[in-house]
Amino acid sequence: MKLHIFIVNALLLLEISQAAPIRPFQDELSFRESIQAKNADVFFMRFGYMKNMNTRTRHVNKAVDRKEAIRKFQQFNGMNITGELDQETIEKIKQPRCGVADFNDSSRDRPLQFNAPGYKWSKRRITWKLTGFTNQLPNSTQTSAFESALKKWSDVTPLIFENTDSFPDIEILFARGNHGDGMYNAFDGPGRVLAHAFYPTDGDTHFDEDETWIFRSGTGTDLEVVAAHEFGHALGLGHSQNTASLMAPFYKRMDPGWQLHQDDITGIQSLYGVPEDQLSAPLPSPTTTSSGINLKLIHNIKYIITAFVVYRYILGML
Repeated sequence: MKLHIFIVNALLLLEISQAAPIRPFQDELSFRESIQAKNADVFFMRFGYMKNMNTRTRHVNKAVDRKEAIRKFQQFNGMNITGELDQETIEKIKQPRCGVADFNDSSRDRPLQFNAPGYKWSKRRITWKLTGFTNQLPNSTQTSAFESALKKWSDVTPLIFENTDSFPDIEILFARGNHGDGMYNAFDGPGRVLAHAFYPTDGDTHFDEDETWIFRSGTGTDLEVVAAHEFGHALGLGHSQNTASLMAPFYKRMDPGWQLHQDDITGIQSLYGVPEDQLSAPLPSPTTTSSGINLKLIHNIKYIITAFVVYRYILGML
């Protein structure tokens, strides 16, 4: 009899559990939200949206600071500005990105389309060297990826990049975890932070060995695209709020044959100017208008009419 009652109760409990899924208690929801908020605070402090809070000030106006940080993050990344840590914002925070901060002291309250914080090389010839290879790609493939990435920038500037065996201007390496660059520059395993670079005149560029690296094809993160972005930092560019720009902070896969966005070109040329061949090339003299009228012919007609008027005037004086 007891066994029968036990079986009936078990079946009733099973039916109830299937009909009404168990919801987390309110305190469990609050705990999850607090964890999300704490993680968001770390993210926003790391990437320049919030000031680092010491022990004395960490609880003062924390919610207000977080709300403002969220709004700035949403604005910078072209999102719907709610000031709330909504699902769209949480998912954006989780996306793979560059490890360089989006704001620094000079631009924290002035996000620009392209961002040039003021660092640049004082020379045109810049040397580079890969000192720490990854074992995921052949060495020659890695070299080709970096050469191609640097060429994106040399094609639109007077800069010349040279691979060297001696001490380079830009040292490139792959590393894991904390690799001696400080707490905020420690890599975090697969996803999230992919790489980082230092502004001139340091320029060193580091890639997370825990990522799955590819070159142009396959499943993983394209080394050429990430390298071109990081070299933008090594040349003096900050992050752009133009989400179509290469210098936007979050990684995106590029189509074959991709080129720099005009925003990237405008930014880098604000530091180094245009290529020499564009600077020295004579400006083409416009000969026709958009409607096809020959401007040179118009000029000659005006000259003839003027000469005729002057001639008539002289005759009248005689």
